[in-house]
Formats: sequence, C-alpha cells, structure tokens
Amino acid sequence: MKNFKQISLIIITAFSLYTCTAFKKNIDKPVVVAMPDQTVPVIVNSTAMNTKYSNTFSNQQLGEHFLKGFESEAKITKNVTLKNDAVMPDFIVKVKSITITESSQIQKVNDPKSPYNGQDMVLNTVDCRAELEITDTKSGAQKLSNCTNSKSRSEQLKNNRNLDDLISGTNKDHTSYHTKLLSDSICLNLSQDVGRRIWVPITRRISKEEK
Repeated sequence: MKNFKQISLIIITAFSLYTCTAFKKNIDKPVVVAMPDQTVPVIVNSTAMNTKYSNTFSNQQLGEHFLKGFESEAKITKNVTLKNDAVMPDFIVKVKSITITESSQIQKVNDPKSPYNGQDMVLNTVDCRAELEITDTKSGAQKLSNCTNSKSRSEQLKNNRNLDDLISGTNKDHTSYHTKLLSDSICLNLSQDVGRRIWVPITRRISKEEK
C-alpha cells in the first residue's frame, strides 16, 4: 500500500508539471530571448491571523527559485535560446515583480457527530504571482502586453487519522478534525513553479509576433 501511494504521488506530480506548461504555444522559428537584468523584485505580504510560511525565506532565495524554474523551462522550450546578455536578441524579458501573499480564511466544522462541530478553524493560503515585461526588439523596441502567472496552495481541514491517532489508537470514527499544513518550503516551491509556468504567456506573445 505504501509503495502504491508513493507511485501515485509521483504520477500526480509529474502530470501536474506537464499540464501547467502543456498550454505553451508552439514557436515555429528559432528566437533568442535575453534576460540581461537578473534582478527579481520580490514583495512579501501577510494578512494572515498567524503568519506561518511567508516569513521563512529571504527575498533573494525566493527570486533565485523563480529564476531556477524560469531557466529550466526555457531549456525545454522548442526554438527558444535564453541568454543573459542583450546582444542581438529577438526579445528581451524583465521581471517586474514577484508577490508572495499569505492570508487566512475561516472554515467551520460541519459534522454533527464530531465534538468539533460548529467550531471555526483558521486555514492559511499562500499565493505567488509574477509579472514579466517583454520587449520585441525587431519592432523598434515595442513593449508587448505584460505576462503574468500565479499559483496558490491552501491548508485543508481533515478528519483522517494522522500519525498520532494511529499510535494512540484514537479517532477511529473520524470525528476529530485537524489542519493539514503546507510544506515548510511552500513559498520556494510556488516561486519555482510560477517561474516555469510563466513561459505559457511568454510563448503566446512570441508566437503571435512571429506570425
């Protein structure tokens, strides 16, 4: 059973990585995309009742993970060559901002059989949004519409038996509720994912200009 769960998790993860970039537009002719400015302006906000995730990593670490995802996706984007200098590129891209936002929402337990019935549970959400500027150098340095992408993850209210329940033999009737937390590295993960995913609108802009 454990091996089955591990295999299922791998399949789900691989599928999600594929689908998030499956909507990239085909670029029919080779183009050079330059990112001479490696600066990544990062903004971190929290309106959460209890901040858990957004204060874990530095802005530099978040920016580095965005670029890691961005560059990895560029390498597998057909007919695209990514450069760090602006010598004869077809397009120049610049990161305008990456915004990490942590917020809270209240979910009420709705289970008449549970001693937690009617109680409010506070769940946190982390959202990552990136905006990127793209310039077509072949058309007199014409700025195209900015590219944006975002992704978020939320804590969940669960009544399944956790490790403590299994050890102590409690919650066999699934009436005890708990919060399923996010990964401690969720902000880094989202930054890297959005770095990859933003290639979808980039390829659409480039494809449109290349026609």
